[in-house]
Amino acid sequence: MQFVVSALGSAGDVHPFIAISQALQARGHRVQMIASTYFEARIRRAGIEFTPLGAAGDFENLLARAELWHPRQGGRFVLDELLKRLPEAFAVTAALSRPRDTVLVGSSLSWGLRLVQEHSGLPAATVHLSPICLPSVTGPSVLPGVGDLSWLPVWARRALLSGVERLFIDRWVAPRLNQVRTGLGLASVQRVFSRWMHSPDLVIGAWPDWFAPPQPDWPAQAQTSGFPLFHERSPTDSGGLDPSLEVFLATGPAPVGITPGSAMAHGAAFFAQAAAACASLGQRALLISPFLEQLPAVLPAGAVHVPYAPFSALLPRLSALVHHGGIGTSAQALAAGIPQLVVPFAHDQFDNAARLHRLGVAVSLRTQAPAAEWRSALQGLLEAPGREGRAVLQRRAHEG
Repeated sequence: MQFVVSALGSAGDVHPFIAISQALQARGHRVQMIASTYFEARIRRAGIEFTPLGAAGDFENLLARAELWHPRQGGRFVLDELLKRLPEAFAVTAALSRPRDTVLVGSSLSWGLRLVQEHSGLPAATVHLSPICLPSVTGPSVLPGVGDLSWLPVWARRALLSGVERLFIDRWVAPRLNQVRTGLGLASVQRVFSRWMHSPDLVIGAWPDWFAPPQPDWPAQAQTSGFPLFHERSPTDSGGLDPSLEVFLATGPAPVGITPGSAMAHGAAFFAQAAAACASLGQRALLISPFLEQLPAVLPAGAVHVPYAPFSALLPRLSALVHHGGIGTSAQALAAGIPQLVVPFAHDQFDNAARLHRLGVAVSLRTQAPAAEWRSALQGLLEAPGREGRAVLQRRAHEG
């Protein structure tokens, strides 16, 4: 078979689909992967055929926009950009699809692929990487800008989520989506988030049941699969880490890793707080970001910076990880069995942080928390027991 795999988002969104594509190739299938040009080298290095979506520089231009990380406005900003590019996403996906032997596999935001599925009648699977992408009344997620709704009775949750979707989300999403649908000869739709965006053929929650148990109000065609962990090779194809990073790791105690995510270009306050907390505890620190301008002007003693490192190779070498709560980073930290300090900014990060906290492997705080609170949280992580429990989750994170 030929699989057309569409993965939209940051590295934490794209990497799991590289792992999925590699698994499909290992079974003898041909895989064509659609993603931002930003990830072309990484995808080709993994041995996967690549087709770009968008122009060179589009991804970097989006990252420069601070509203991308606003707790309430970030989601709307992402959807506005998605809808602008929807006709192009449809055309690119349709051009790769063959009528008799193609299966479509798309991420939560691969709406162009959903349109091709409806227009051409091809089988398709929607793969959600985060539980927040499967709205549930019985098992509600922690919503950015709204919070945890689990304290409300079920009837109130249902009314609230339904009202938000109909009165707010559908009002500014559905008209633009339906304009594209009309041009393709497709009927108009409503309830975009709770119904339409999920393929009627198959929906996969790409996490284990212990991270987010299946809910009775999920789509009937939904099932969970475990985390699709990507074991990336280095750019030199050595399968390891950069030699200078290896030297740093080998010449002292395991450092604390600090990253707000590969797509966060506005994390100066985050880095300042995390680096200062490590310095106050005498902990070595490894700051990870491609955006040099958000790093402290002078790094504390015992701290170094790298623009990027393969997490599957790096995280097992760390004592703890301070991060934003992206699902890709969270899954890799679970697989490494290290404690996590999560500082969410937007999107699915608040919900992921809450789930990690309930599992007993993470604590969460705000970037704006006082320095003493940062120090206390990090110290508690490094000193607290729980290694055995993390080891159990570590083994289970590799399953599936």
